[in-house]
Amino acid sequence: MAESAFPVRPELLTTEWLEGLIRAGGDLATGERLVSFEVKPVGEVIGVLGEVVRVFLTYSKAGAGPATLVIKFAHKNAENRQIANNTKMYEREVLFFNEVAGEVSMPMTKCYFAQMDPVTGGNAVVIEDLVGYDVGDQVKGVTLEQVKMVIDAIAPLHARFFDNWQTKFGHMMTIDSDEYIEGFTPGFFGTWEQSIKNFPECFPQQLLDAMPRYVAGLKQIMRQMGNRRMTFIHGDVKMDNAMFGNGRPGSLPVIMIDWQNMMVSNPLQDLAWLAASSLKVDVRRAIEDEYLEYYRQKMAENGVRDYSIDQIRDDYDVGLLFIMNFNILIGGAFVPSSERDRQMAIAGLERAIAAVLDRGLLARIPA
Repeated sequence: MAESAFPVRPELLTTEWLEGLIRAGGDLATGERLVSFEVKPVGEVIGVLGEVVRVFLTYSKAGAGPATLVIKFAHKNAENRQIANNTKMYEREVLFFNEVAGEVSMPMTKCYFAQMDPVTGGNAVVIEDLVGYDVGDQVKGVTLEQVKMVIDAIAPLHARFFDNWQTKFGHMMTIDSDEYIEGFTPGFFGTWEQSIKNFPECFPQQLLDAMPRYVAGLKQIMRQMGNRRMTFIHGDVKMDNAMFGNGRPGSLPVIMIDWQNMMVSNPLQDLAWLAASSLKVDVRRAIEDEYLEYYRQKMAENGVRDYSIDQIRDDYDVGLLFIMNFNILIGGAFVPSSERDRQMAIAGLERAIAAVLDRGLLARIPA
Protein backbone atom coordinates (compact mmCIF):
# COMPACT_ATOMS: atom_id res chain seq x y z
CA MET A 1 0.00 0.00 0.00
CA ALA A 2 1.28 3.46 -0.90
CA GLU A 3 2.01 5.81 1.96
CA SER A 4 -0.88 8.06 3.06
CA ALA A 5 -0.79 11.43 4.79
CA PHE A 6 -2.52 9.93 7.84
CA PRO A 7 -2.50 6.53 9.59
CA VAL A 8 -4.55 4.03 7.60
CA ARG A 9 -3.84 1.04 9.85
CA PRO A 10 -3.72 0.63 13.65
CA GLU A 11 0.03 -0.05 13.64
CA LEU A 12 0.69 3.35 12.02
CA LEU A 13 -0.87 5.35 14.85
CA THR A 14 1.48 7.65 16.79
CA THR A 15 1.26 9.49 20.09
CA GLU A 16 1.90 12.79 18.33
CA TRP A 17 -0.89 12.31 15.82
CA LEU A 18 -3.46 11.28 18.41
CA GLU A 19 -2.45 14.11 20.75
CA GLY A 20 -2.89 16.62 17.93
CA LEU A 21 -6.44 15.40 17.26
CA ILE A 22 -7.46 15.55 20.91
CA ARG A 23 -5.95 19.00 21.35
CA ALA A 24 -7.61 20.30 18.17
CA GLY A 25 -10.90 18.89 19.44
CA GLY A 26 -10.59 20.97 22.60
CA ASP A 27 -10.44 17.94 24.87
CA LEU A 28 -6.85 18.08 26.15
CA ALA A 29 -6.20 20.05 29.33
CA THR A 30 -3.86 23.03 28.91
CA GLY A 31 -0.23 22.11 29.43
CA GLU A 32 -0.83 18.36 29.50
CA ARG A 33 0.42 15.75 27.04
CA LEU A 34 -0.57 12.36 25.73
CA VAL A 35 2.13 10.01 27.03
CA SER A 36 1.17 6.64 25.53
CA PHE A 37 -1.67 4.61 24.07
CA GLU A 38 -2.77 1.00 23.68
CA VAL A 39 -4.87 -0.40 20.84
CA LYS A 40 -7.42 -3.16 21.39
CA PRO A 41 -9.96 -4.64 18.97
CA VAL A 42 -13.67 -3.85 19.10
CA GLY A 43 -15.43 -7.15 18.50
CA GLU A 44 -13.91 -8.88 15.48
CA VAL A 45 -11.32 -6.20 14.71
CA ILE A 46 -10.94 -7.33 11.09
CA GLY A 47 -14.39 -7.59 9.54
CA VAL A 48 -15.46 -8.04 5.93
CA LEU A 49 -15.10 -4.37 5.05
CA GLY A 50 -12.89 -2.80 7.72
CA GLU A 51 -11.20 -2.73 11.09
CA VAL A 52 -12.49 -1.10 14.28
CA VAL A 53 -10.27 -0.54 17.31
CA ARG A 54 -10.55 1.13 20.70
CA VAL A 55 -7.53 3.21 21.73
CA PHE A 56 -6.79 3.52 25.47
CA LEU A 57 -5.02 6.80 26.26
CA THR A 58 -2.57 7.68 29.04
CA TYR A 59 -1.80 11.35 29.82
CA SER A 60 0.81 13.28 31.78
CA LYS A 61 -1.99 13.92 34.25
CA ALA A 62 -4.81 11.48 34.88
CA GLY A 63 -8.08 12.64 33.36
CA ALA A 64 -6.44 15.28 31.13
CA GLY A 65 -8.38 14.01 28.11
CA PRO A 66 -10.77 11.29 26.97
CA ALA A 67 -9.85 7.88 28.33
CA THR A 68 -10.57 6.12 25.03
CA LEU A 69 -11.31 6.77 21.37
CA VAL A 70 -12.73 4.51 18.68
CA ILE A 71 -11.05 4.42 15.26
CA LYS A 72 -12.44 2.87 12.09
CA PHE A 73 -10.06 1.89 9.30
CA ALA A 74 -10.64 0.56 5.82
CA HIS A 75 -9.73 -3.08 5.39
CA LYS A 76 -6.00 -3.71 5.02
CA ASN A 77 -6.56 -5.95 1.98
CA ALA A 78 -7.14 -4.17 -1.32
CA GLU A 79 -9.75 -6.72 -2.43
CA ASN A 80 -11.90 -6.10 0.66
CA ARG A 81 -11.48 -2.34 0.35
CA GLN A 82 -12.72 -2.55 -3.21
CA ILE A 83 -15.99 -4.16 -2.07
CA ALA A 84 -16.71 -1.09 0.04
CA ASN A 85 -15.36 1.35 -2.51
CA ASN A 86 -17.66 -0.01 -5.22
CA THR A 87 -20.45 1.95 -3.52
CA LYS A 88 -18.19 4.55 -1.85
CA MET A 89 -18.93 3.37 1.70
CA TYR A 90 -15.76 4.82 3.25
CA GLU A 91 -16.15 8.03 1.29
CA ARG A 92 -19.76 8.46 2.37
CA GLU A 93 -18.93 8.30 6.08
CA VAL A 94 -16.13 10.83 5.63
CA LEU A 95 -18.49 13.12 3.73
CA PHE A 96 -21.08 12.81 6.47
CA PHE A 97 -18.76 13.92 9.27
CA ASN A 98 -16.96 16.59 7.23
CA GLU A 99 -19.83 18.11 5.27
CA VAL A 100 -23.29 17.00 6.41
CA ALA A 101 -23.10 16.62 10.20
CA GLY A 102 -22.47 20.30 10.85
CA GLU A 103 -25.63 21.23 8.96
CA VAL A 104 -28.11 19.42 11.19
CA SER A 105 -28.97 19.29 14.87
CA MET A 106 -29.22 15.64 15.81
CA PRO A 107 -27.58 13.34 18.37
CA MET A 108 -24.28 12.02 17.05
CA THR A 109 -20.81 10.97 18.13
CA LYS A 110 -18.10 13.62 18.22
CA CYS A 111 -15.72 13.12 15.32
CA TYR A 112 -12.06 14.11 15.74
CA PHE A 113 -10.89 13.11 12.27
CA ALA A 114 -12.34 11.68 9.07
CA GLN A 115 -10.30 11.28 5.89
CA MET A 116 -10.06 8.96 2.92
CA ASP A 117 -7.10 8.44 0.62
CA PRO A 118 -8.54 8.28 -2.93
CA VAL A 119 -5.37 6.67 -4.25
CA THR A 120 -5.05 3.74 -1.85
CA GLY A 121 -8.70 3.49 -0.80
CA GLY A 122 -7.58 3.63 2.84
CA ASN A 123 -9.38 5.73 5.42
CA ALA A 124 -9.50 6.62 9.12
CA VAL A 125 -12.43 7.90 11.17
CA VAL A 126 -11.67 8.84 14.78
CA ILE A 127 -14.74 9.22 16.98
CA GLU A 128 -15.76 9.58 20.59
CA ASP A 129 -16.14 6.34 22.50
CA LEU A 130 -19.75 6.16 23.73
CA VAL A 131 -18.84 4.82 27.17
CA GLY A 132 -21.95 4.07 29.20
CA TYR A 133 -24.25 3.57 26.22
CA ASP A 134 -25.78 0.17 25.46
CA VAL A 135 -25.91 -1.16 21.92
CA GLY A 136 -29.25 -2.43 20.67
CA ASP A 137 -29.87 -6.10 19.93
CA GLN A 138 -31.17 -7.04 16.47
CA VAL A 139 -32.00 -10.61 17.43
CA LYS A 140 -33.89 -9.59 20.58
CA GLY A 141 -35.72 -6.93 18.62
CA VAL A 142 -37.01 -3.47 19.36
CA THR A 143 -39.93 -1.95 21.25
CA LEU A 144 -42.25 0.86 20.16
CA GLU A 145 -40.52 3.14 22.66
CA GLN A 146 -37.14 2.40 21.08
CA VAL A 147 -38.52 2.88 17.56
CA LYS A 148 -39.77 6.31 18.60
CA MET A 149 -36.34 7.16 20.04
CA VAL A 150 -34.75 6.25 16.72
CA ILE A 151 -37.30 8.36 14.85
CA ASP A 152 -36.54 11.26 17.19
CA ALA A 153 -32.87 10.87 16.26
CA ILE A 154 -33.18 10.61 12.46
CA ALA A 155 -36.15 12.88 11.74
CA PRO A 156 -34.05 16.09 12.07
CA LEU A 157 -31.69 14.78 9.37
CA HIS A 158 -34.54 13.76 7.07
CA ALA A 159 -36.38 17.04 7.57
CA ARG A 160 -33.33 19.30 7.22
CA PHE A 161 -32.60 18.11 3.67
CA PHE A 162 -36.10 17.03 2.59
CA ASP A 163 -36.53 18.09 -1.05
CA ASN A 164 -33.56 20.49 -0.79
CA TRP A 165 -30.44 18.30 -0.54
CA GLN A 166 -29.34 19.39 -4.01
CA THR A 167 -29.02 23.02 -2.97
CA LYS A 168 -25.73 22.35 -1.19
CA PHE A 169 -24.97 18.69 -1.82
CA GLY A 170 -25.81 18.05 -5.45
CA HIS A 171 -22.76 15.81 -5.74
CA MET A 172 -24.02 13.19 -3.28
CA MET A 173 -24.80 9.61 -4.29
CA THR A 174 -28.51 8.90 -4.81
CA ILE A 175 -30.43 5.63 -4.65
CA ASP A 176 -31.54 5.93 -8.28
CA SER A 177 -28.22 6.93 -9.84
CA ASP A 178 -26.57 4.65 -12.38
CA GLU A 179 -23.39 4.90 -10.30
CA TYR A 180 -25.05 3.42 -7.22
CA ILE A 181 -27.29 0.93 -9.01
CA GLU A 182 -24.45 -0.54 -11.08
CA GLY A 183 -22.16 -0.67 -8.03
CA PHE A 184 -24.76 -2.18 -5.71
CA THR A 185 -26.80 -4.72 -7.66
CA PRO A 186 -24.05 -7.21 -8.65
CA GLY A 187 -23.72 -8.21 -4.99
CA PHE A 188 -27.38 -9.17 -4.84
CA PHE A 189 -27.42 -10.82 -8.25
CA GLY A 190 -24.54 -13.03 -7.18
CA THR A 191 -25.99 -14.15 -3.85
CA TRP A 192 -29.78 -14.50 -3.98
CA GLU A 193 -29.77 -18.14 -5.11
CA GLN A 194 -27.22 -19.07 -2.45
CA SER A 195 -29.39 -17.40 0.17
CA ILE A 196 -32.26 -19.73 -0.76
CA LYS A 197 -29.90 -22.71 -0.49
CA ASN A 198 -28.55 -21.54 2.88
CA PHE A 199 -31.95 -20.79 4.44
CA PRO A 200 -34.67 -22.62 2.45
CA GLU A 201 -37.01 -22.57 5.45
CA CYS A 202 -37.20 -18.75 5.22
CA PHE A 203 -38.53 -18.63 1.63
CA PRO A 204 -42.23 -19.42 1.26
CA GLN A 205 -43.39 -20.69 -2.12
CA GLN A 206 -45.12 -17.39 -2.87
CA LEU A 207 -41.78 -15.59 -2.72
CA LEU A 208 -39.87 -18.35 -4.54
CA ASP A 209 -42.30 -18.00 -7.44
CA ALA A 210 -41.73 -14.22 -7.49
CA MET A 211 -37.94 -14.19 -7.11
CA PRO A 212 -37.08 -14.22 -10.84
CA ARG A 213 -39.34 -11.16 -11.33
CA TYR A 214 -37.86 -9.49 -8.25
CA VAL A 215 -34.30 -10.02 -9.46
CA ALA A 216 -35.14 -8.73 -12.93
CA GLY A 217 -36.99 -5.73 -11.49
CA LEU A 218 -34.59 -4.66 -8.73
CA LYS A 219 -32.95 -1.88 -10.72
CA GLN A 220 -36.35 -0.46 -11.59
CA ILE A 221 -37.41 -0.68 -7.93
CA MET A 222 -34.34 1.38 -7.07
CA ARG A 223 -35.39 3.96 -9.66
CA GLN A 224 -38.84 4.00 -8.09
CA MET A 225 -37.17 4.69 -4.74
CA GLY A 226 -35.72 7.84 -6.26
CA ASN A 227 -38.89 8.85 -8.10
CA ARG A 228 -40.23 10.63 -5.04
CA ARG A 229 -39.20 13.28 -2.55
CA MET A 230 -35.74 12.42 -1.29
CA THR A 231 -33.39 13.48 1.48
CA PHE A 232 -30.28 12.34 3.34
CA ILE A 233 -30.78 9.06 5.15
CA HIS A 234 -28.63 7.16 7.62
CA GLY A 235 -28.87 4.10 5.39
CA ASP A 236 -28.23 1.43 8.05
CA VAL A 237 -30.82 2.01 10.77
CA LYS A 238 -30.70 -1.25 12.69
CA MET A 239 -30.37 -2.07 16.36
CA ASP A 240 -26.68 -2.95 16.14
CA ASN A 241 -26.09 0.69 15.11
CA ALA A 242 -28.23 2.21 17.88
CA MET A 243 -26.54 3.22 21.14
CA PHE A 244 -29.05 3.74 23.97
CA GLY A 245 -28.37 5.99 26.95
CA ASN A 246 -31.01 4.21 29.06
CA GLY A 247 -31.63 7.27 31.21
CA ARG A 248 -28.09 7.60 32.53
CA PRO A 249 -27.18 11.15 33.64
CA GLY A 250 -25.74 13.16 30.76
CA SER A 251 -26.68 10.54 28.16
CA LEU A 252 -28.93 11.09 25.16
CA PRO A 253 -31.82 8.66 24.58
CA VAL A 254 -30.17 7.15 21.48
CA ILE A 255 -27.26 7.92 19.14
CA MET A 256 -27.06 6.30 15.73
CA ILE A 257 -23.55 5.17 14.73
CA ASP A 258 -21.93 3.91 11.50
CA TRP A 259 -22.57 6.36 8.66
CA GLN A 260 -20.94 4.36 5.84
CA ASN A 261 -24.31 3.92 4.13
CA MET A 262 -25.34 7.58 4.32
CA MET A 263 -26.85 8.65 1.00
CA VAL A 264 -29.76 10.45 -0.66
CA SER A 265 -32.87 8.28 -0.91
CA ASN A 266 -36.51 7.82 -0.08
CA PRO A 267 -36.53 8.76 3.64
CA LEU A 268 -38.66 5.77 4.59
CA GLN A 269 -35.80 3.48 3.58
CA ASP A 270 -34.48 4.03 7.11
CA LEU A 271 -37.70 2.87 8.79
CA ALA A 272 -38.10 0.03 6.30
CA TRP A 273 -34.64 -1.27 7.18
CA LEU A 274 -35.37 -0.93 10.89
CA ALA A 275 -38.53 -2.98 10.43
CA ALA A 276 -36.85 -5.56 8.19
CA SER A 277 -33.82 -6.01 10.43
CA SER A 278 -34.83 -5.35 14.01
CA LEU A 279 -38.60 -5.68 14.52
CA LYS A 280 -40.07 -9.06 15.38
CA VAL A 281 -42.88 -9.87 12.97
CA ASP A 282 -45.70 -9.80 15.54
CA VAL A 283 -44.36 -6.57 17.06
CA ARG A 284 -44.17 -4.86 13.67
CA ARG A 285 -47.71 -5.88 12.84
CA ALA A 286 -48.94 -4.46 16.14
CA ILE A 287 -47.14 -1.09 16.04
CA GLU A 288 -46.58 -0.35 12.32
CA ASP A 289 -49.37 2.20 11.92
CA GLU A 290 -48.41 3.93 15.16
CA TYR A 291 -44.73 4.47 14.31
CA LEU A 292 -45.53 5.65 10.79
CA GLU A 293 -47.89 8.27 12.21
CA TYR A 294 -45.28 9.19 14.82
CA TYR A 295 -42.78 9.71 12.02
CA ARG A 296 -45.23 12.03 10.24
CA GLN A 297 -45.63 14.06 13.43
CA LYS A 298 -41.88 14.35 13.97
CA MET A 299 -41.28 15.43 10.39
CA ALA A 300 -43.96 18.09 10.86
CA GLU A 301 -42.35 19.25 14.10
CA ASN A 302 -39.07 19.62 12.19
CA GLY A 303 -40.69 21.75 9.48
CA VAL A 304 -41.99 19.24 6.91
CA ARG A 305 -45.74 19.77 7.19
CA ASP A 306 -46.83 18.66 3.71
CA TYR A 307 -45.77 15.02 3.98
CA SER A 308 -49.06 13.12 4.19
CA ILE A 309 -49.50 9.82 5.98
CA ASP A 310 -50.66 8.26 2.70
CA GLN A 311 -47.41 9.27 0.99
CA ILE A 312 -45.39 8.08 3.98
CA ARG A 313 -47.07 4.67 3.78
CA ASP A 314 -46.40 4.47 0.04
CA ASP A 315 -42.75 5.46 0.53
CA TYR A 316 -42.49 2.90 3.33
CA ASP A 317 -43.94 0.15 1.12
CA VAL A 318 -41.53 0.69 -1.76
CA GLY A 319 -38.76 0.93 0.85
CA LEU A 320 -39.71 -2.49 2.24
CA LEU A 321 -39.83 -4.00 -1.23
CA PHE A 322 -36.36 -2.65 -2.01
CA ILE A 323 -34.76 -3.41 1.34
CA MET A 324 -35.71 -7.09 1.26
CA ASN A 325 -32.72 -7.58 -1.04
CA PHE A 326 -30.37 -6.57 1.81
CA ASN A 327 -31.49 -9.49 3.95
CA ILE A 328 -31.35 -11.91 1.01
CA LEU A 329 -27.84 -10.72 0.14
CA ILE A 330 -26.70 -11.18 3.74
CA GLY A 331 -28.18 -14.68 3.79
CA GLY A 332 -26.27 -15.64 0.67
CA ALA A 333 -22.99 -13.76 0.94
CA PHE A 334 -21.76 -14.37 4.47
CA VAL A 335 -20.99 -17.60 6.25
CA PRO A 336 -22.18 -17.17 9.86
CA SER A 337 -19.24 -17.28 12.26
CA SER A 338 -21.39 -17.83 15.35
CA GLU A 339 -24.84 -19.03 16.32
CA ARG A 340 -25.91 -15.43 16.89
CA ASP A 341 -24.87 -14.51 13.35
CA ARG A 342 -27.03 -17.34 12.05
CA GLN A 343 -29.94 -16.21 14.20
CA MET A 344 -29.51 -12.68 12.90
CA ALA A 345 -29.53 -13.83 9.27
CA ILE A 346 -32.65 -15.94 9.81
CA ALA A 347 -34.42 -13.18 11.74
CA GLY A 348 -33.65 -10.66 9.00
CA LEU A 349 -35.00 -12.91 6.27
CA GLU A 350 -38.14 -13.78 8.21
CA ARG A 351 -38.86 -10.16 9.15
CA ALA A 352 -38.20 -8.66 5.72
CA ILE A 353 -40.14 -11.31 3.82
CA ALA A 354 -43.10 -11.20 6.21
CA ALA A 355 -43.32 -7.41 5.86
CA VAL A 356 -43.37 -7.67 2.05
CA LEU A 357 -46.00 -10.42 2.05
CA ASP A 358 -48.15 -8.82 4.77
CA ARG A 359 -48.40 -5.60 2.78
CA GLY A 360 -48.98 -7.29 -0.58
CA LEU A 361 -45.84 -5.78 -2.07
CA LEU A 362 -44.98 -8.56 -4.52
CA ALA A 363 -47.70 -7.03 -6.67
CA ARG A 364 -45.55 -3.89 -6.91
CA ILE A 365 -42.63 -5.65 -8.60
CA PRO A 366 -42.25 -3.95 -12.01
CA ALA A 367 -43.41 -5.99 -14.99
